[in-house]
Amino acid sequence: MSDSRQSIFKRNSHLVEGIVWLVFVLLAAAYTFDFDDPLQVYEWGPAHWPRVVLFGMFVACLWLLFVESRKKEDSEEVVPASKTKLEFSTRVRMVLIFGLPVLYSFLIHRMGFLLITPFFLCFYMWVVGVKKIRTLIIMTVGIYAAIVIIFIKLIFTYLPPGAGVFNTINGYILRVLQ
Repeated sequence: MSDSRQSIFKRNSHLVEGIVWLVFVLLAAAYTFDFDDPLQVYEWGPAHWPRVVLFGMFVACLWLLFVESRKKEDSEEVVPASKTKLEFSTRVRMVLIFGLPVLYSFLIHRMGFLLITPFFLCFYMWVVGVKKIRTLIIMTVGIYAAIVIIFIKLIFTYLPPGAGVFNTINGYILRVLQ
């Protein structure tokens, strides 16, 4: 690709990304109308929570488009040849950033949501760059508390309890939280 085409692609990549996300959000929102039957235990129906998440994604897409469109195009960096190859530690971080959620989704059914989630949150935040112990603990407790309050107290969502001894531990944690 020529330099001018690469430059155009770099300038418009945020626009393409934003449009792709907007199309995804709008298609997913349209899909939620297929399963919007009222429930006896939850008056707003099963499509309410996905619509809340999709609304947040919609706002984030608009914010991405707004912020990126205001950036100056002439802020292109020249990367030295020594920095063109990724360092080993950067590669490991990239693998962990994409691999940890896969491992988490594998372990959540064996160890239970309430038991494995705080460890996942803490380790994931450490991998993405939060290094202060105090910040890690405060953020982990805050996010975990928000998740528990939203899913257990507000919308009474079933969370995977784990298997074997982990089921017992998750049951005990659930009794303490309720």
